[in-house]
Amino acid sequence: MITLKKISQIILFVLIFSLAGTLYAAKEGSHQLRLKTGFSKRTGETAFSYLVTWRKGDEPSRDINGLMFVDGIGMKSPTTDKQVAYKIAKALNAAIVTRSPLDRGAVAKVDKAEVTVSNKEGFDLSRITTRDYSNQKLTYAIPGKSFKAADTAIAIDIVYSAAVEYIAGFSTAVKQETAGGFIAVSIDDKAPIKIVTDGKTTKEIEQELADALGQGANYSLTPIYPNFIQIRSKNYKPFDGGEVQIPALNAKSITIDVQDAGLGVLTKFEFTGVKQPVHIVSKIPYIIAVLFVGVFAYIYLKQKKTVMS
Repeated sequence: MITLKKISQIILFVLIFSLAGTLYAAKEGSHQLRLKTGFSKRTGETAFSYLVTWRKGDEPSRDINGLMFVDGIGMKSPTTDKQVAYKIAKALNAAIVTRSPLDRGAVAKVDKAEVTVSNKEGFDLSRITTRDYSNQKLTYAIPGKSFKAADTAIAIDIVYSAAVEYIAGFSTAVKQETAGGFIAVSIDDKAPIKIVTDGKTTKEIEQELADALGQGANYSLTPIYPNFIQIRSKNYKPFDGGEVQIPALNAKSITIDVQDAGLGVLTKFEFTGVKQPVHIVSKIPYIIAVLFVGVFAYIYLKQKKTVMS
């Protein structure tokens, strides 16, 4: 016979089961990305930005972008690698405080020429995108893990510098093309893979790079995740139609060195192991209501059957 006690136990079980997916809270530092910066190989001032995306539980994701500028060749005081790291951390942390004062899900810390971005307690980092138009030599790593072990997918999107450095409609004469040079990608301490860029399109460069990287990489017409675009800033741009994707790089570091003044690079990281929100909290009242209806319907039918017999 079903008693009130049994009904309470059933409801409690459903509540516990329903809430299990919402009690997950990432520990601080669960998701990290370390970036070793370099020097600009381009003339004049160029841009670098760091975009981090985080989520808390099943709340909507937040995209926070830190934009800074790098003084290169020909400038009075070219920006050093340590200064680049400092400026990245300062710009990103300032953007986090300004745009998300009560919900700070990430923090950037500097150690000489390295900047490490980590999640804060209770938050999950889901994506990171860096955009470099200064032709730095940049090395990325997950502290203490390989990208594969850290469930971190990588994408490399080669773009034309002119696509972001000039205002559309006012600089129509500016050509989007390579200036001549090469792009080098190194995995751990292996010899760099060099792709000559002179006279090639970004698509051709990416396809050649994907082939050179081997089985673990592929050229994709679909971005690893949608690009973040903000109309008010020329630093952002739409997806240009292709990128190199490395879903599970079994290596502890990847170095990308662009040496072509006509090109920039967007490097993307997706933390694929991040738990997805269950979106069940708002449905709990309905679950309980359905459960009550089901239980009492069962009791009613059982009693009716008893009376009839």
